[in-house]
Amino acid sequence: MGSKVLQAAESKYRVVSIDLEPEPLAEYGHVVYIQGDVTHAQGIHERIVGVKPDCVIHTAAFTDVDGCERERTKARSVNVDGARNVALACKKLGIKMIHLSTDYVFDGQAGPYSEEDEPSPVGYYGETKLESEDVIRQILDDYVIARTMVLYGYAPGVRLNFVTWLVDRLGQGNRVSIVDDQFGTPTLADDLARSLLILYQKDGRGLYHTAGSECLSRYAFALSVADVFGLDASLISRITTADLNQTARRPLRSGLKIDKIRREMGVDFSSASQGLRIVKQQMDGSESTIAEKG
Repeated sequence: MGSKVLQAAESKYRVVSIDLEPEPLAEYGHVVYIQGDVTHAQGIHERIVGVKPDCVIHTAAFTDVDGCERERTKARSVNVDGARNVALACKKLGIKMIHLSTDYVFDGQAGPYSEEDEPSPVGYYGETKLESEDVIRQILDDYVIARTMVLYGYAPGVRLNFVTWLVDRLGQGNRVSIVDDQFGTPTLADDLARSLLILYQKDGRGLYHTAGSECLSRYAFALSVADVFGLDASLISRITTADLNQTARRPLRSGLKIDKIRREMGVDFSSASQGLRIVKQQMDGSESTIAEKG
């Protein structure tokens, strides 16, 4: 997500990227890179205040859902304390903070959800993200909380997401098992990055749901991946979430309604097939570039 924000912003703004890694994952034009850790209060405060930005888009989080159950101290440190540290720096500068949150703040009993629906997380990851939202509301007046879910996309050097993992597995002829009882609104990372910049440009404030325009099961989404990428859908088997015996509970019938951001910001998001075609074009273009260099 951070990579997509950098790509979308670098041609319009002076951009500074702060990340935990000692070196940037990729070079983006004139983006300035600074190493930093959101869990180190003084250090991240000094870095943000030293840059003197007009806005901070906070994408850092511990998003391993099962890992959050096992490593609760780390989850709280990154997701709650990290958000607090960034928010305090923004308060010092008197600037806007845009904070990414998640559909996991809901229990997944009656999705898709609007901004007016009452959160009720079923796992520790969701609990920490909901608490991070409350922390930001308490500290700042000028903020945006952007909830999203099932992010997918392609960028060189970044870790696999559901789509790129599935393309890799099916491309090698491997069988995969995908749950058919988890429903949501898969979100193209490019769309989310664009929406975050528009929320800054149009001075959005408060809570917005920022997710894909189509609600479908994870299994149906996997079939769309196979269709768009021309891969063998017969390699995909359907299972239930219970079959996985995962550490953390998942919100099964989830999804985020995007009527508010459509209405107030004029922003729309891709359907699953539209977003997947964009990813395929990006991956095909990357392969062409590698072949030319070779």
